[in-house]
Amino acid sequence: MSWQRHNRRTVLTAPGLAVHQDQVTRPDGRPGEVWITQQQDGAMIVPMDDRGRVGMVRSATYVYGEVVTSPGGRVEQGESPEDAGRRELREEAGITAREWTALGSVALMTLSTARLHVFLARDLTLGKQRLTSSEFGMTLEWWSLPDAVDAAYDGRLTLAGASLGILMAAHHLKAD
Repeated sequence: MSWQRHNRRTVLTAPGLAVHQDQVTRPDGRPGEVWITQQQDGAMIVPMDDRGRVGMVRSATYVYGEVVTSPGGRVEQGESPEDAGRRELREEAGITAREWTALGSVALMTLSTARLHVFLARDLTLGKQRLTSSEFGMTLEWWSLPDAVDAAYDGRLTLAGASLGILMAAHHLKAD
């Protein structure tokens, strides 16, 4: 038996987000209630320069305070994940890349529809950041890949997507 939805009530809508309360029958046959967040997908980019360093951005966030992460953000309506990645890399880091490798697409939580699309970007050209008001003060830093991998394991990369992106890039490069 699988999950069956009988009723859905949308309790919140906001730009790029909806929260639904679903009445369901669980796989064991018992009735239940499930809360689902419907969100836009995200794109996370690991930019790597010709010296093997990865570009990370440091910024102040509303929820977690200062964080260091790979550049990335929301996939806008009608935009492909790679196009979103190109836009976010240019905005947050001032970087354009000629070589793009899709590393994978993952769901970050079981009760959210959002997927994170992870890319490795190489053959970089540096330019000027194009920060939005919520990205004010964001700075670009260059880390060695081993230091970034250590940060993914020891918790210095607060956001799960950043850790995942770094580990996926390191695995991909090891396989090359």
